[in-house]
Amino acid sequence: MGGGEPRGSPLSRLGRQTNQMNEPEQLIRGKFFQKIVQQDFSENSKDGNVTPEAFICFEGLRKNQKKSGRADILITELGEFVTILEIKATDWDKIKSQNIKKNLWRHQHQLLRYVEKYIEVDNMNVCLGIIYPHPPQKKELRDVIESYLDHYGTPAYWYSEIKTENI
Repeated sequence: MGGGEPRGSPLSRLGRQTNQMNEPEQLIRGKFFQKIVQQDFSENSKDGNVTPEAFICFEGLRKNQKKSGRADILITELGEFVTILEIKATDWDKIKSQNIKKNLWRHQHQLLRYVEKYIEVDNMNVCLGIIYPHPPQKKELRDVIESYLDHYGTPAYWYSEIKTENI
């Protein structure tokens, strides 16, 4: 499998088993990572109601052209706020330096329509974040990613550091 996965790894085997539709390997890796994170949150979150693949209707937003969207993880029943988490299987060590901020902007921008919906229509506070598999090897790159996203109010979480077995 691409992305440096060993041939016998579970991710490599999954790719061979599920790639019946000729999906790009990057998409297969992303779906696999997303399922792992969603299952962890669904089974181990102590607060709120966790909904993976949550359908969100944008009715009532005047400037949104899309009628609905899908949040990777939506956590409700947290009082006066909701939590929306986007899951991205990005391997930052493999992204060209000139594409880093472009990818970060796209990732955080994807969450904005959800924020607008819950603030403008539902009058709820919103906590959000993006979950990546692991931090980049270079601390400087990690700092760039985290400070860029923090500037937009979207923290980066590294699944290798927050997954249940690490708690």
